[in-house]
Amino acid sequence: MRKMIVGTALIGSLLLSACGSLASAPPTPETWTPPPATATPAPTVIPTPTRPALTTYTVQRGTIERSVELQGRVAAVGERELSFAVDGVVKAVYVTPNTNITRGQVLAELDSGELDDRLTQAKQQYAQARRQLERALNELRFPLRRSEIDLEAARATLAQLLAPPDAAKVTAARAALQQAEAARDRARNDASAVKTRAELALQQAQKRLIAAQAEFSAASYAVEQDKTDNRAQERLARAGDALRAAEEDVARLQIEYDTARNNEIAAVQAAEAQVAIAQAALDELLKGPDPLRVAEARRNVALAELAVEQARSAIQVDPTLERAVEEAKKGVEDIQRQIESLKLVAGFDGQILAVNIAPGSVTRAGEPVFIALDPSVAADALEVLITSSAAPLVVGQPVSITFARYPGATYQGTVISIPGSGPGGALSGYHIAYEPTDLKLSSGDAATVTVVLARRENALWLPPKAIRADSRSYVLVQRGDRPERVDIETGLTTPDRVEILSGLNEGDVVIGQ
Repeated sequence: MRKMIVGTALIGSLLLSACGSLASAPPTPETWTPPPATATPAPTVIPTPTRPALTTYTVQRGTIERSVELQGRVAAVGERELSFAVDGVVKAVYVTPNTNITRGQVLAELDSGELDDRLTQAKQQYAQARRQLERALNELRFPLRRSEIDLEAARATLAQLLAPPDAAKVTAARAALQQAEAARDRARNDASAVKTRAELALQQAQKRLIAAQAEFSAASYAVEQDKTDNRAQERLARAGDALRAAEEDVARLQIEYDTARNNEIAAVQAAEAQVAIAQAALDELLKGPDPLRVAEARRNVALAELAVEQARSAIQVDPTLERAVEEAKKGVEDIQRQIESLKLVAGFDGQILAVNIAPGSVTRAGEPVFIALDPSVAADALEVLITSSAAPLVVGQPVSITFARYPGATYQGTVISIPGSGPGGALSGYHIAYEPTDLKLSSGDAATVTVVLARRENALWLPPKAIRADSRSYVLVQRGDRPERVDIETGLTTPDRVEILSGLNEGDVVIGQ
């Protein structure tokens, strides 16, 4: 290709030179003289072109390995590099070298810029969105709340019907019944005593009436025998008065007896009525609820439950209001996270060894701003520290290490932590343990870490110069006197080898570019 470009340049320059000479020297008129008749032109010898040698490559089988080298340094195992998670301008630094720190302590803070104002606005938007949603919900919840109150009342009525009688009320009813029975018995006794006394008084009065009647009859007979006998007349008069008095006593006592008897009947009936009332009250407590009333109460509960379900299903909040609340809430949380990310917080108890920032300085995400010592690990042990925060490493990944102090020697290592790991996620850089651990190294020694990103064993491969591409990858294979295109499928690619997955076999020869 280079020869072709050079050849083209030379021809172009010759053409330009010829054109330039023609343009600069105008033709001079001359007398034409015919050539001699015997003049014969001499033949021009044209050289036979030679075909350039083709560069060919043979498909081979071997190991393809893609790796990357990272620069690091030897550091104490307890040494930790701390960095911010975002870029920014340092607002404040709260620690100095040799300062003891505790887990959760804010070490430094970046300038929040407009984030505080944005957070205030986001909170206002969130509050407004919530108020709008609550207003809409309250309007929709009113029928639901009313139906819920009706349901509570219906359930309370049913529960009251099904509840067992109050023990205190039952005791009071039994006591009232006993009191009524005692009052009835007392009324019977008292009324009977009054009646008995009235009856005895009546009987005595009746006896006195009989005696008075007998005396009156005797006195009347004596007067009839001797009407001139004054003593007989006086006796008759006295007997008449006594008879009238006896008759009056009998009449009065008869009334008193009848009254006492009637009072006894009335008192006993009244007392028995009170007993019946007390018994009915006790029976009402003990008989349980009315089945009809219970059935009606259950039906009312079912209807109230149905009304609640209907009211609940009728609550259909505008989805845009809910989305507005969620988006506003997310906006507040996002800004709060951004503000929190501006703070560098200690993830462990330890001591600050070095401070690489000052207020007003600019720092990048992952750039070490503090070096701290974690006393919870061995202070005399060493490890390799890679300060890059974008290396393709994971915890537990094996690596190869070469130290500047031991040129030409390669040692094995293992990634033990990555940026963002460790207590609090404040660690920066990759920490790599190596073997053997008794190498004579010092903190700060340079180290090169080689990481194998991909590896293929016993794979077919060609150099990149042997492979061509248009819409897909292909090679040219010499078939007889002309090259033939063969489409291939490639795999792992490194600067000097390309894996061949299909289209060629080991030993095939292809034409290079």
